[in-house]
Amino acid sequence: MVQKKERLMQKIVFTLCSNNYLAHAKTLGDSLRATNPDVEFIIGLTDKLSPQIDYTFFEPFQIIPYDAIGVDFFEEMVHQYNIIEFNTSVKPFYFEYLFQKYGADSLVYYVDPDIAVYGSFEEMNNLLLTNNFLVTPHILKPLLEPSPFETVFLNVGVYNLGFIGMRHSETTTLFLKWWQRRLREFCYINFSKGLFVDQLWVNFIHLLFDKAYILPSPGYNMAYWNMYERKLFVSDGKYFVNTSDTPLVFFHFSGYDFSNNPLKCTKDKRSEFTLENRPDVADLFKQYGAWVKDNRYEQLSKVAPLLPFKPLKIKRTQRQRIGYFLERHTTKLIKRIFY
Repeated sequence: MVQKKERLMQKIVFTLCSNNYLAHAKTLGDSLRATNPDVEFIIGLTDKLSPQIDYTFFEPFQIIPYDAIGVDFFEEMVHQYNIIEFNTSVKPFYFEYLFQKYGADSLVYYVDPDIAVYGSFEEMNNLLLTNNFLVTPHILKPLLEPSPFETVFLNVGVYNLGFIGMRHSETTTLFLKWWQRRLREFCYINFSKGLFVDQLWVNFIHLLFDKAYILPSPGYNMAYWNMYERKLFVSDGKYFVNTSDTPLVFFHFSGYDFSNNPLKCTKDKRSEFTLENRPDVADLFKQYGAWVKDNRYEQLSKVAPLLPFKPLKIKRTQRQRIGYFLERHTTKLIKRIFY
């Protein structure tokens, strides 16, 4: 019976981005198609279609603009949020739309556009037969000495929402409604109010919702912030993490500026994030940069978003200005680390 159910299930991966990030999104789709050919890949375009772009270049991948999924108040949210906030705020609405479009017998994964897939989703597909959610924590192992990342994770959340997987269920439906309601109003980067876009809300997932499974393998969502606990190596042309029993499934190239700073894993200035100090990942980063460039990065990255993302202009008291100053510099630190 389990095998029959698995065959019937449609597997969907979607990402979200504006026009200027489409080269990354296509790279994700290409890597997914090479490793998981049975998975449907969809780009949720959080932007208007641009006359500067030939969208046939992204075929056979489907592009679904934000205004095509039937959410009337998205236009209000566009004016309410900046580009990062809006891109993350629409996530649960796309989940609901895709479950409705592809049916209850579907598995749906969200994956950030700056991720590349190197291994099979089979294990995750099987886990979602008995779980409602799959999440990946930022780190898996403790350090004896305090890490500068730990204080960041206290602000941005335990789980990295560059990835989340779901199957359709009553619990998932309840979660999506709960998440939608919060992201419609509270998807801000505002640390003074305990907010960090969609991600921080998912700290509640194990407390309030059943069958949320934490993926324990270091092969999922490897990124610069957890490289201290993960060592990459190649065997028979495939990537593995730490041991030959742990294939690399996907790597998160968050903050990698291959165009201006190709020898750094991320925008963080510390020396441990140079490719010179992490030769095990050097070829992976260089290959990824080449892939994105081949997907018309030079052209697409220069396309300005067409939606009117505007910060609210408000008058502040001196006390509010001091708070805003501290918040703004904290926000810059988080963006430098994660984006």
